Amino acid sequence: MTATQKANVLYHTMLAPVYHEQPFLRADNRARVRRILEELRRRSGRARLLDVGCGAGFIFDAAHDLFDRLDGVDITAEMLSRVERRPNVSTLIAPAEALPFPGACFDIVTCNGVLHHIERLDLALAEVRRVLRPGGVFYADEIPSMEFRQSLCSLKGPMSDLLSAEWLKVSADVDRYSRLGIAPEATRAAMAQCYGKDELRKENLRNLLAAAGFDSVDLRCRWFLGEAQVRDAWGQEAAGRLEEYLTSLLPLTGHQFKNLMLFAS
Repeated sequence: MTATQKANVLYHTMLAPVYHEQPFLRADNRARVRRILEELRRRSGRARLLDVGCGAGFIFDAAHDLFDRLDGVDITAEMLSRVERRPNVSTLIAPAEALPFPGACFDIVTCNGVLHHIERLDLALAEVRRVLRPGGVFYADEIPSMEFRQSLCSLKGPMSDLLSAEWLKVSADVDRYSRLGIAPEATRAAMAQCYGKDELRKENLRNLLAAAGFDSVDLRCRWFLGEAQVRDAWGQEAAGRLEEYLTSLLPLTGHQFKNLMLFAS
């Protein structure tokens, strides 16, 4: 096990008791991911799905009734212990860089909130491509936008309350996790792509996917700065319209979006 993998085991073992409080577990995001998985099911048939870095089973909770068989891998036993047992769900302790499956055996591979924790993305993406059947789809979500992080961290001087709160989330995430008992060096090592690496920048990620053997890549920006506040104040329809507007102005507005998601085949 590498130093980054060991740091992730420590980090996620400490985070497991409060993992249910993560923002992406909100009902509206669960519904969004469910809709995506329903579409992937329609494209692939009721077949086989692999979730890489499955954690406590977010994807399984959303998709267990959509696919005939679901497998998951993770390197943290404490997280896997929280996966709800279901007859068509199986989990293994294994790293993303060395998946314990034969080639071309999955119709869908998912990876939610995990890519920034992987140091050797080249190895992990090559493994995803290897285990996907011809025509299969790789769906990854909750990928931190390096453009957003860099833009926020470069800010200085007076800020609005909203901007200040977002700045603290990015610039002080090490301190935030320290309050949960996670040492700063463990957080930095576990979030390998946010500290010291630059492989999640859009152009770099495209290159890595191409090198892994993916011919088609659909890389999208999502969750703009202040989206939660717009949704809570004016409703989901208003938030959706603003997202469409900001998306129409890409790449100029790329730094306004917190996350990326991708579909590759």
